[in-house]
Amino acid sequence: MSKVLDLYRLQQTDSQMDRARARLQAILNLLENDEAIRQQEEQHRQAKERLHACQAELRQAEAAVQQQRIKIEQAEAALYAGAIKNPKELQDLQNDVAALKRRLTVLEERQLEAMLALEQAEQDFAAAEQTWQTAQAEWSQKTGDLRSEQAALQKELEKLATERLGIAQTISQEHIQLYEELRSERRGVAIAGIAENACEACGAQLTPAQAQAVRLAAQIVRCPSCGRILYGN
Repeated sequence: MSKVLDLYRLQQTDSQMDRARARLQAILNLLENDEAIRQQEEQHRQAKERLHACQAELRQAEAAVQQQRIKIEQAEAALYAGAIKNPKELQDLQNDVAALKRRLTVLEERQLEAMLALEQAEQDFAAAEQTWQTAQAEWSQKTGDLRSEQAALQKELEKLATERLGIAQTISQEHIQLYEELRSERRGVAIAGIAENACEACGAQLTPAQAQAVRLAAQIVRCPSCGRILYGN
């Protein structure tokens, strides 16, 4: 088997490994980038806090109304008990009852507002709860799929690494060094095919003699422009 073909096989294996590593990194980024799920969680938390706050506000409003009604009952009981005979005291007590009832109206309005606010908070929380559960289920499915793909890619990398070692053992150290230098300089691609007597990587035209030498693969021929090793497929 020619050294160029061995180098080409090495390039093919390395390219597969590069793609697998790139995808693994992309998967890792996706698994770590849980911003969307965290936003849904935060919205769910805020909706829950708002619901609890509205529940507390309604309880306070209901308690205030109840206490005010008790005050009115006590004042009216004193007013109609007949124990107070002084007209001035009776008038003052009547004024107190009227003021207590006016205050009760205000408190009842606040109670109604609290009830409406709680109703809206319950609706908002129900929507946030549904969205949160859906987001959790989707994230669980997504991460499960990604982790399955991650495991498969890791196995593939192990297999490719074994294959690469076997191929590399058939290539001289001199050619391995040249190959690695070109891989570093040319964005991971050290070997390029030819098409219509031109380098497929950079498009540089070859002379007929150069193209023939590439196809014969008797020796290493490099692109006169980009310097890659040429392979005649």
